[in-house]
Amino acid sequence: MMRRGGAATFFAVLSVSLLLYISYSSLNTSTTSFRLRDSAVDKVAKNYSAWHDCLKKNISIYDGNPDGLWGNLWRGIKLCEVLPEMKGLFIGDYPNSDETKRHIVPKMVSCRWKTSKLLYDFQQLPSVIVTLGIGHDTGAEEKLIKGLPHGSEFFGADPMHEINENLYTKLPGKYFPFAVADAAGLAEANVLINTSYTTKTVVTLDIIYFLKNLVKRTFIDDIWIDGEGAEYGLFDHFFNDGKFDENGITFCQFNIEIHKPDNLQKKLFHDFIFQLLKDRRYAIYRPVQGHHMRLFMVNFANEECVYKYIL
Repeated sequence: MMRRGGAATFFAVLSVSLLLYISYSSLNTSTTSFRLRDSAVDKVAKNYSAWHDCLKKNISIYDGNPDGLWGNLWRGIKLCEVLPEMKGLFIGDYPNSDETKRHIVPKMVSCRWKTSKLLYDFQQLPSVIVTLGIGHDTGAEEKLIKGLPHGSEFFGADPMHEINENLYTKLPGKYFPFAVADAAGLAEANVLINTSYTTKTVVTLDIIYFLKNLVKRTFIDDIWIDGEGAEYGLFDHFFNDGKFDENGITFCQFNIEIHKPDNLQKKLFHDFIFQLLKDRRYAIYRPVQGHHMRLFMVNFANEECVYKYIL
């Protein structure tokens, strides 16, 4: 028969062992399940606020002026992305034949459980990269894949399968032969055929269905959006409580090309930018302004994104 003192010691050791096992297991099951006592978002809140206040100050004059914002947003972004609070953000350039994509590669994440002396080190977790609009060019993806953790995944969609399918599957990546937009159906789009863009009717797939049922990923490290105009219908998806939030879809980073707007589209773009500022989720970097505009955005409001890419 076990003595009372021995039994007490045994159960105490067993209880501590179980707690350590449960804590370790919960931290290692998946990136979407672990939660840490110190909020990553809180740690970067001052940095984000400095950027946010800077951009708001520099573009508030264009609130209610879509034309003015379209022509001058890049100036404010350029000023604010070089703030001291943003210097630790290592944004990489990944050029293809006619443009440059941006991406921050994942960092090694180290987390300390404060109620013990155990240090949990997580190796770089694989990334999920989604390309909407391949355009006969995977030069940026080919450069990026060399710097990503083993097991990273690429998913690309473009309605013109000639050339695109062959290029994307060689990455290796999973290719889908249709356009992705805010709704399923048919749409007129400028698509690259041979060496020139031509207006053609293409099949479109709803982006929510695409990500949840075909890509089957809801935590996306980076999505590259070049939808030849379809991006305007996706703007409100990125808002707080928008369709991405409603469906549990997270983007840590995204590149987006906004194609030359008409007056209505300038208003949509104006509302998009000012709502992003109100939401306080994304910071905007690396503007390229011409007939079209390219922007790169980073998520400062998601714990996993902050741990993986910012801290």
